[in-house]
Amino acid sequence: MAAPIKAEKKFMAAMAAYENNLRAIGRAEQTIRSKDFIFMAFSAFMVEERSNWDHEESFTDIQAWRDQLRREGKKASTIQKYLQELAAFYNYASSEQLGESRFYDRNPVSKLLIPDIKKEQRRPYEQFLTDDQVILLWRNNPPQGLRRPQFWERNYAIVILLLTTEIRNSELLALTPNDLDWENSEIVVEHGKGDKFRNVDFPLVAQTAVRLYLCSGIRPKNARDDEVLFGTYAEKTFSGQNSGESWHPGTRQWLSDVVRRHVKSVTGVDMIRSHDLRHVGARLDLNSGMSFEELQSKLGHESVTVTQLYSGKLTSRKSRKKTKQVQMEKDRQAQRNILRLQQKGDHFFLTSLNNTTSRLHA
Repeated sequence: MAAPIKAEKKFMAAMAAYENNLRAIGRAEQTIRSKDFIFMAFSAFMVEERSNWDHEESFTDIQAWRDQLRREGKKASTIQKYLQELAAFYNYASSEQLGESRFYDRNPVSKLLIPDIKKEQRRPYEQFLTDDQVILLWRNNPPQGLRRPQFWERNYAIVILLLTTEIRNSELLALTPNDLDWENSEIVVEHGKGDKFRNVDFPLVAQTAVRLYLCSGIRPKNARDDEVLFGTYAEKTFSGQNSGESWHPGTRQWLSDVVRRHVKSVTGVDMIRSHDLRHVGARLDLNSGMSFEELQSKLGHESVTVTQLYSGKLTSRKSRKKTKQVQMEKDRQAQRNILRLQQKGDHFFLTSLNNTTSRLHA
């Protein structure tokens, strides 16, 4: 039995055979050189990232290269072309028509990894909010002349939750205090789209925003922990302290109005929908280095193709640098919120935070 060929050497041999086949069927040398450039770029990635390139290329390798291309600022259309060319190469190299001469048993380039440009063109990504405007939304500072300032803590918590967890409108409206896992910094989404269950990260800035809301007196003290987290009152009955008699769950239209008014009051941008914040949060995640597959899990999407629609042109070096500033401001605001909770004497959250910190450093 012949000794196994090192994966890099096998890739180069397969590439040479593929290019010779392209010449045999009359492809122009310029076309072949352009394909060769793509294959060599992938090979260079494998050599650099897989220093001991002793295994056949896998789905994970292709995914890692695609994510690297994104970090380099390549356009979605360019990434699509690169992966399609690589898929065509592996289709040839794994073809049964080659018989005993075939190089691979399978094609590692999954269609799920290739951006669907046609769908992106049908539903063009809009940025909705700039990074500077997102920074303004992190800050827990009610603007002057705010309409109904008594609801600020509730509305602020809603916007921060939507931005950081990217849960759907229906999922946010269904949340109860019982769904908030403070110890593990997670939110339990009991009934996501398709009635599916998932856990979502509950970042510190969102935790502190929700605790400030719960300490504000807006949610009635006699409301049970299995009742909705966010609700509203008949406008005329709430002055800052309420018995809860007129408290009731919010509707999707109510949520949309809350988000639109809050965002406009802070940033000056009108007509932002609550669902738009899901896109903005996804943009921040991608620019922070999250993979499509990780984002797919967070968003609760059935297919990664849907998740790819959230990408847009988000991966330039400039946008990634700005995103780092946005995330730093988010962390700073979390600390400012903690100081407010200390002033309010929120022993429940401070104890939970200390327990979490102790566990992480144990």
